[in-house]
Amino acid sequence: MNPRYVKTGLLSLLLALTCLCLTESASAQNGTISGRVVDAQDGLALAGANIVAFSPNGNMIGGSATDADGRYSFSVAAGTVLVRARFVGFQEEEESVTVTSGGSHTVDFILGQQGLELNTVVVAASRREEKALDAPASVSILSTQEIARDVSASSVEVLRSTPGVDMQQTGVDRRELVIRGFNNAFSGAAHVLTDYRQAAVPSLAVNIYSIMPNMNVDLDRIEVVRGPGSALYGAGVDAGVVHFTTKDPFTHPGTTISVQGGERSLFATQFRHAGVVGPSGKFGYKVTGMYSQADDWELDPNSPDDAPWVPPFGPRDNDFDKLNLNGSLEYRFSDEGSVIANGGFSQLNSTVLSGIGTLQADDFGYQYYQLRFLLKDFFAQVYYNKNDAGDSFVYGQDFDQNGVSDPVVDKGGQFVAQAQYDFNLSNGRHNVIVGGDMEFTRPDTEGTILGRNENDDDINEYGGYIQTTSRVTDMLDLTVALRTDYHSVVDEVQLSPRAALVFKPNTSHSFRATYNRAFSSPGTNFSFLDIVAGQVGGLITVRGLGAADGFTWERNAAFEPIAGTDLVASSLNPASLGAPTPVGLPLDATYASVYDGLAALGTPTIAAILAQNGLALPEPVVGQLVALLSPQAGTNVQGFSRGAMGIVNPNTGQTNFVNDLVDIAPLDQTITQTFEVGYKGVFNNKLLVTIDGYYTNREDFVGPLLMETPLVFVPTLNADLQAALTAGIAGNAQLAGALSQFGLSPEAVSGLLMGIAGGSLPDAETPVAVVQAAENNAGPGAVPELMLSYRNFGNVDFFGADVAFQYLASDALSLFGNVSLVSDDFFDAEELDEDGSELSLALNAPTFKGRGGAQYTFRNGLSVNLAGRYTEEFPIRSGPFEGTIDSYFLLDIGAGYDLSDFTPGLRLDVNVTNVTDNEHYEFIGAPQLGRMAMARLTYSF
Repeated sequence: MNPRYVKTGLLSLLLALTCLCLTESASAQNGTISGRVVDAQDGLALAGANIVAFSPNGNMIGGSATDADGRYSFSVAAGTVLVRARFVGFQEEEESVTVTSGGSHTVDFILGQQGLELNTVVVAASRREEKALDAPASVSILSTQEIARDVSASSVEVLRSTPGVDMQQTGVDRRELVIRGFNNAFSGAAHVLTDYRQAAVPSLAVNIYSIMPNMNVDLDRIEVVRGPGSALYGAGVDAGVVHFTTKDPFTHPGTTISVQGGERSLFATQFRHAGVVGPSGKFGYKVTGMYSQADDWELDPNSPDDAPWVPPFGPRDNDFDKLNLNGSLEYRFSDEGSVIANGGFSQLNSTVLSGIGTLQADDFGYQYYQLRFLLKDFFAQVYYNKNDAGDSFVYGQDFDQNGVSDPVVDKGGQFVAQAQYDFNLSNGRHNVIVGGDMEFTRPDTEGTILGRNENDDDINEYGGYIQTTSRVTDMLDLTVALRTDYHSVVDEVQLSPRAALVFKPNTSHSFRATYNRAFSSPGTNFSFLDIVAGQVGGLITVRGLGAADGFTWERNAAFEPIAGTDLVASSLNPASLGAPTPVGLPLDATYASVYDGLAALGTPTIAAILAQNGLALPEPVVGQLVALLSPQAGTNVQGFSRGAMGIVNPNTGQTNFVNDLVDIAPLDQTITQTFEVGYKGVFNNKLLVTIDGYYTNREDFVGPLLMETPLVFVPTLNADLQAALTAGIAGNAQLAGALSQFGLSPEAVSGLLMGIAGGSLPDAETPVAVVQAAENNAGPGAVPELMLSYRNFGNVDFFGADVAFQYLASDALSLFGNVSLVSDDFFDAEELDEDGSELSLALNAPTFKGRGGAQYTFRNGLSVNLAGRYTEEFPIRSGPFEGTIDSYFLLDIGAGYDLSDFTPGLRLDVNVTNVTDNEHYEFIGAPQLGRMAMARLTYSF
C-alpha cells in the first residue's frame, strides 16, 4: 500500500480521536441565555454566528454558535455577564445582562455588515497596539474572513494580491515571498513572525512557509508592513515584516475541521480544537494540525528551459507531503495578565530551490517552543526554534555511481529572549516604548556544510531600542526611534534610527513621511560555509568558504621582478605539489624536465625521429649530441616564463584573466536607508485608497558565491623555452661546434628538440599552479584548492510606488486593485559603483505588477470572486539560477457557499488559480506551472 495513503489514514484517525476525546469542563449551570442573531439589512437569520459570554474580569465563561434559524442557547453561572456576537463579514456587537439563578434571559443581536474601517488595530508596525491610521508605516491587514475563504495549497498564498508583495511560486506548496523586491531562492529577506515568534528556519534564516504553523482554520489575521523595520526588530528587517497571528482559545473556542482536494492529486486536512477549562474560566487550550500531499509540478527533460535543472541521475522526486502539529496553553491570571505556552512540530518532503542548487527535503523536521508573559503594558517572551534536515540532500552534489547523494545535515537551533514595556507621559500625549532582546544562533551541520568551522560558528546578537510617539498637535504625531545592536561575528555596533510624521486632518485620512535606516547581517553560510563544491580535472578540489574573517593572498616581494607580480602560487607539478612558486614557470627547471624526457626516449628512437624530419645522423652522433644537450654538459637554459592568472566561472566555463588580486575583506553588514511618503484615506466609508512612494539606498550587499582563486597558465612557455634553449646551445661551445659540422644552427636544433619533447609541456590551457589564499593553503605536499567565497559589493539607488484601492460598491459587491512599480530590476557594474568588474545584481522581481478583482455575495450565502494578476518580464540572478522570466497574466476564480441551512457550521469553498491554464515560469530552476483547481469543506462546531 502507498505509504502516503497510510499516513493519510492514520492522520484522519488521529483527527477523529482528538475531536472525540477533547472535552471541556462545564461551569455551574445557574442561568440560561438565549436569543437570535439576524442580518440588519434584510432580517435573515445568521447561522453559525459565534456567541461568547464573559465574566466582569474578562474571562470567557460560556458560548455557543447559532443554528440554521440564527438561534442560540447556553448556560452560565449567575451574575453580570457580557455577551458578544461575532460573524464573519459583520460588525461585532455586545450586550451586558444580569443572569439570575434558574432564570432565562433573552439577548438578540442585529448585526450590520462591515464597511471600510481605518480603526483596525495593528501590532507589527510599532510592536504595540495602534490603529492602522496612526501607524508610522505602510500596513496591510488581512482579516479572518479573507483568510478563511482562501483555498490554496499554502497559507501564504492568501498574500498574493497584497500591495508591494513579490511572490514567486516554485512548487505546489512552495512560495518565495519578499516585500518590494530582491527575492531569491531560499529567501529569508522578509521578517516573518507567527504570534510574535520569528518563524524562519534557524541558522539558515530562510522562510519555509510549508513548515510554519500557519493554517487557514487557525489564523486570525495577517499584518504586512512594507519598508525597513530594524529600528524595532533589529538585524535583517530591511525589507518589511509579515506577522501571522493565530486565534486564541478564549475568543475563538470550538472545533473546526477542513478537508481539501484538488488537481495534482492534492489532499489536505486541517483541524483546530480550542476551549476554556476550569470553574474560573482562566485556563485556555488549543490543538491544531494539518496534513497535505500532492504530486508536484515536474521538470521536462526535453525542454531547453528545464533541461539544465534536471538531475544527472534521473528526475526529481515530485512527491510532496507535509505534516504539522501544534499545541497551546494559556493562563489568564488577571484581567490584564496572562502566560501563554506554545509548541509544535512539522515535517516536510518536497523539492526546494536553494542558493546552492535544488534541495530535496527528505523528512525535513522543524520544532519550536515559546513562552510568553503579558501584564498590562509589559511583554516578555522566550522561544527556541530548531530544525533537523533529516535525509535531505542537494541534487547533483556528491552522488555516487548509483546516483545516491550524501545527506545535508542541519540541526541548527535559535534561542531568543525579548522584553518590552510601553508607557504614557503627560496624560497620554507621549507614548514611550523601551525594549531589548538577545538572540543566540547555534548552527550544527556535523561538518557537512560548515566543515572546519563547525566548532567556531556561534552567532550572538544583542539589541535594545526606544521609541517615542508624541502628539505634536491634535492632527500631527511625531515618532522617533533608535535601536542599537551588537553582532558577535561582525563585531560591530549598529545604530538604526527611525523618524516619522503622521498628519491626520480628520478620522478618515492620514498623510505620512518617514525615514528608516536598517541593516542585515551576513547569515551562517555567508560567514562559515566550508563545503566541497566539486572538482576540476579530477585533481583540484573546489571549495566554498564563508568570509567571516576574510581572506588574504600570499605575496613575496622577491617574486615581482621575475614574474611581474608578487603573488605566490602553489605548484601543481607532482614533483613539487603545493610548493610556493612565482606566477609562471622557471625555464631551467622546465628544461631539466624536458631533457629528462628526451633522454628517456633513447638514442635509436631520437635518431628515427630526426630521420623522419629529414635529418639522418648516425646513432653514435645522435648519442653524442644528446649528451651535450644536458644541463650538466654546459647547456645552460636560463630565464622565466611569466604566467597569466585566469579565474574560471564554474557556471559558464569562461575564464577571466586578471593582473592582480584584491584581498577579501571580512563581510560587513548591508545598510539600507529609505525615505517614504504615504497616504491612506476612506471616502464615504466606501472607497479606501492607499498611496506609498519610496526612495531607497542600499550598500554593501553580500554578493553571490563566486570563484575567487585564479589558475596560473603559461601561454608563452613553448616560445620562451625555445628562445632560452637557443641561447643555451649557442653558449655551449662544444655543442655548437659539433652541430656546425652538420650545418645545424642553435635555432634549428632548439626547434627540432621542442618538436620532439615539447609535447610534454603544459599548453596554454593547462594550469601549472593555483594562487591560494593564505587561510586556505595547506602547504607543500597538499593539492592546491580553488576557492569560492563571498564579498560585499555595490551601492544602489532605486525608487518605487505602491498604489491600491478597495471599493464597496454595494453591500454585496466589492472591488479591489493595486499596482506596484520599481525603477529598475537589474543593476550592472556601473550602477553598482563597481566599474571594471563583472558584478551585477538582479531585483529578482518585476518593475511592474498589477492585481485586481471583485467579489459578490448573494443573499442566500453564496459568494463568488474573480481576480487577475499581471507580472512583467524580469531577470533572475540567484545562486546557480540565472535567466529571464517572461511576462504572464493569471486569472483566478472562486466561490464559497454557507451550508448552515443544511448543517450549522458547514461551509464549502472552491478556487481555481490560473483558470486559463497559462503554462508559465515564476522562477528559474522551477518547473512550469499551470491550472490548479481546489475545493475545501469546512465544518465548525
